[in-house]
Amino acid sequence: MIILEGTDAVGKTSVINNLKGFNFKDRDINISNLMNFDITLKDRANRLNDYLKSINDHVIFLINNDKEELEKRVYSRKVIDEYDKLTYLYNLIYLETYTYMEYNSLLEDKLCVLDCTNLSVEAEAKKVKELIIKKGW
Repeated sequence: MIILEGTDAVGKTSVINNLKGFNFKDRDINISNLMNFDITLKDRANRLNDYLKSINDHVIFLINNDKEELEKRVYSRKVIDEYDKLTYLYNLIYLETYTYMEYNSLLEDKLCVLDCTNLSVEAEAKKVKELIIKKGW
């Protein structure tokens, strides 16, 4: 299974809806719960690394570095909660965690990041598909 992780409005559900033939999961609660401000970066990365070792799934962090685009997507929704209002900051937590893990050689072949900044739904889905094929997942 391939888990698409990332903050709200980054395009996880859109990718899943546009790619057939892949076994996707929209978020993993164990990973999502680590992506918060109350856990230090080092602890978050170590706990994520331990978790990745315990599962057979592969994880793609979808990142969007355009704050305005993310906020536009969030505020176009009918219901917006407090978490949604911090979408861009949570996006940075995903990127920071991945970067820290990469720098400290904590990455398994189970985790990668995909920058989806300024991509259409179709282009984002295409990039996800290309990444999965390249990785052999």
